Amino acid sequence: MLELLTLKDFVIVSSLAIEAEPGLTCLTGETGAGKSILIDALEFVLGARGDPGVIREGCQRAEACAQFTVVPRARAWLENAGFEECETLIVRRTIDLKGRSRGWINATPVTVGQLRELGERLVDIHGQHAHQSLLKTAYQTQLVDGFGATRAQRAAVRDAWLAWQHRLRLLTEATEDQEKLQSEAERLGWINEVYEELHPEPGEWERLGDEHRLLSNGAQIVSSIRTALDDLSESEASASTLVARAQQALAAAGRFDETCAQYESALAQAAAVIEDTARDLARHLERMDLDEDRLAEIDERLNSYWRVSRKFHRTPEELCTHWQETRERLRQIELAGDIEGLRKAEAESRRAYQQEAARLTQARTAAARKLSEAVTAEMQTLAMAGGRLEIALRPCEPRASGVESCEFLVSGHAGATPRPLTKVASGGELARISLAIAVITAQITPVPTLIFDEVDTGIGGAVAEVVGRLLRRLGATRQVLCVTHLPQVAACAHQQWQVHKETHDNVTTSSLKVLDHDERVAEIARMMGGRVITEATRTTAAELIAGAAREDGS
Repeated sequence: MLELLTLKDFVIVSSLAIEAEPGLTCLTGETGAGKSILIDALEFVLGARGDPGVIREGCQRAEACAQFTVVPRARAWLENAGFEECETLIVRRTIDLKGRSRGWINATPVTVGQLRELGERLVDIHGQHAHQSLLKTAYQTQLVDGFGATRAQRAAVRDAWLAWQHRLRLLTEATEDQEKLQSEAERLGWINEVYEELHPEPGEWERLGDEHRLLSNGAQIVSSIRTALDDLSESEASASTLVARAQQALAAAGRFDETCAQYESALAQAAAVIEDTARDLARHLERMDLDEDRLAEIDERLNSYWRVSRKFHRTPEELCTHWQETRERLRQIELAGDIEGLRKAEAESRRAYQQEAARLTQARTAAARKLSEAVTAEMQTLAMAGGRLEIALRPCEPRASGVESCEFLVSGHAGATPRPLTKVASGGELARISLAIAVITAQITPVPTLIFDEVDTGIGGAVAEVVGRLLRRLGATRQVLCVTHLPQVAACAHQQWQVHKETHDNVTTSSLKVLDHDERVAEIARMMGGRVITEATRTTAAELIAGAAREDGS
């Protein structure tokens, strides 16, 4: 749930901090006051496209910050993304004049994509143009799938589709491009013969290089080890001899001076280190095999690598991988020669796709029926008595999303034959149907905060009151924010925010105020009566508020 929203230099808002409450909150104000700015700010902080145009004129950057209560879906995402467990979530985003945008989740820098993924689990926004999207078949299918929770079935269909298309491409290559494949097979066969002669192994080039460096510098290594052995223990003035002499002197002095005894003990440790190092170096020298024949053998092997590397324009390190790729492609071409086997594999993949698509169709059919019934029931309360919504599943060519698309058919009154939504719905009917769908689908979504940005456009009168009570009912279980210009809707709010715009010294700013009861009455009266507010208008406004409260006993 949204707890707090702060803005700084965002559009025409200089500075704003507003605490959000549970239930239905309505944002009201005169046209152009900036009611939708808060919605735009929430979309921005939760990963919407950033634009320097949101920066208040004369400022260097805009900032939006939102604080949320962590819900289970968000907690799971945070855990998978590596964030520490928390109960409160702070999401912040800025943008500067050059369009550079930065985002943070609990003070940890994140990408815009991460903000968007998290935002989808926190807020669901129904924009004022949502009813226009409703006219698109793809969006209608998306609504049915969302209502039916068919994500798992859709993923299975997509995977089966990709597997089928892969087998289909192999079969097409085999049946239509035999001459091309034969030419490719001859070329790859020659490459494979070259590689079989070289027979590169994983990591061999690196191992040969290390061994070659050791053998080619063997004389210098031996000379250095012998010099070190002389200096450590074998010469008359070796470190071992000198340390032993100093140790004896300090041992004599240590009988009288405790400090000298401590230094003698330290030299004893140094003598042990020198002795161990000299012994290990001597063993290493004995094990060294400066085989000139082996060096010549490695030289020839490295030269073979270089010859093949130049021939195929690959680095020596890449030869082993290139050989593996060549053999894999040859195997695929060989399989392509088995036309009958490819046909069987393609048929199996097609049947697997059809089975998954049938399961998705079954789930969509059930979801379409339930959504139709629920929307039809809501239409009866929205001045569309006798009207109904039917959702038809239209067969289509197989694709990654299934074998059908959804089409919404609607009749606005009793006795009318349902026809496509695009042909029969007026602007007002479309807005009401869109709102009914939004309310119904919102009831099953796990997102805790729902935002409706002027979705009540095109309705009024008694229908507006019904819409307000629908939103209030939704606010009993969710946090709902609604931008509205209708007094009947605003009266149904549990709390109300007023947005107003002021101009001082040719600078326009927008601010927000949380209204108490008397201020709500005055604001709703203004929405009803315009500039002149009579006592009768105030009484009606107060009655609207009281009536909404009585409806749910609050």
